[in-house]
Amino acid sequence: MWSIDAQPGGMNLRAHIAVVALLAGAGVHAQKAIWSHAVGNWRDGPVVYITPLIGTTEAVRTTELLQRYREEFKELREVRDLEVLRFATPEEGNDSRTALKAKYAVRKLEVVMLAASADTAR
Repeated sequence: MWSIDAQPGGMNLRAHIAVVALLAGAGVHAQKAIWSHAVGNWRDGPVVYITPLIGTTEAVRTTELLQRYREEFKELREVRDLEVLRFATPEEGNDSRTALKAKYAVRKLEVVMLAASADTAR
């Protein structure tokens, strides 16, 4: 069993608490705030959709972000090529949006910069 003092065959309670604290600290670190946006129809268009930035965390999976984008932007519900991009700062995310808009315009694809709805700003 467990005890405060180390015993043969038992785990020191202090050591167990230290391990749990270290694991909990690592989990909190993985929750770092980041920014994300999505790009739809990016392969061949005909209309490329670029979403506004949303705040998220490193712990949110790509599938969860894809679902959120499809729910919040009706234009993306039927899009097959939907990519999620992540950024450490909002400035990096906005630079990406601007660069992508220019890139797809050079390819002669129509680009629609989607606007944030009231629900998106949560």
